Amino acid sequence: MFALKRILVPTNLGEPSKAAIRYGVAFARQFGARLILVHVLAPKEFDAAIETERVMEALLPEEQPAPEPDPVAVVRNAAREQLGRLLTAQEERDTQAEYLLRPVGAGGSGDEIVACARELDVELVVMGKHRLGFVEHLMAGSVTEKVMRHAPCPVLIVQHPEHEFVVPDVA
Repeated sequence: MFALKRILVPTNLGEPSKAAIRYGVAFARQFGARLILVHVLAPKEFDAAIETERVMEALLPEEQPAPEPDPVAVVRNAAREQLGRLLTAQEERDTQAEYLLRPVGAGGSGDEIVACARELDVELVVMGKHRLGFVEHLMAGSVTEKVMRHAPCPVLIVQHPEHEFVVPDVA
């Protein structure tokens, strides 16, 4: 039997990632799985996102003064702020969506995505990929290829632009 409980969709917020998210949502709905969206940021961008969220939380009016925000909650809220617009409210409910922000490490985004897949014990990674020419591929390498080689689970690659296999549900 083929069972999916957790599906990881890394996103850089580009069009290939948005196509991959559509596939991730479709698989999550089909299998009743949790959808986890992760965005890997350069350390400075990660710190800026977290600090922005910390400031926003401090400025929001509350009935009583709150203690220093929990760092885990700040990161979770920053992730929701950055990634929450990628899914509709219905998709979020249907897939029990979870949003993560991760800082890129020395090994690059690919290593961070693989580490995330291992930590979360996901059964499938769905990634978007631009069609690169030969020279572009040699120069830039590919995060997708690194994840394919090292992921602890199957990796579905959605080429962009792609032939659309995800179709709306018929009422």
